[in-house]
Amino acid sequence: MECPVCREPLIVAEREGIELDVCPWCHGLWFDAGELALLAEKLGRTLAAPEGAPPEAAPTSEKPRLCPRCDKAMEKVALGARPKVLLDRCASHGLWFDHGELGSLVGQLSASGGSHHEAVTTFMGETIGASGAPPPDGAGEPAGEVKR
Repeated sequence: MECPVCREPLIVAEREGIELDVCPWCHGLWFDAGELALLAEKLGRTLAAPEGAPPEAAPTSEKPRLCPRCDKAMEKVALGARPKVLLDRCASHGLWFDHGELGSLVGQLSASGGSHHEAVTTFMGETIGASGAPPPDGAGEPAGEVKR
């Protein structure tokens, strides 16, 4: 599959039974139909509007993007509360999240019993290779340099 933004191949990242298709260039994410609800469940969160519910159409001047599965133009939809998150949706195949949009939506998900903010941050960081925590002392420094 190709990224709908940069048209480069997507890579598959699997975590706790959820397969995400990630663009290593623009850091966008593709969720096949049903995977967003599965992610919310794994994080102990609930979607305000179920994924299968008719999404709110989002008027925008953005050029339509092509679905990575069927190569047809996706519709622009708004999910979440305020602020709404503008996403690209193929009614048959899934949702495209540009870099940062998933974090915005996850932050709006309602916590259910047993949900912990740290679990959400850890899951997201491990899945997309980002972390909210600073690296351990010395991590990320070039080898051979002496820390002063």
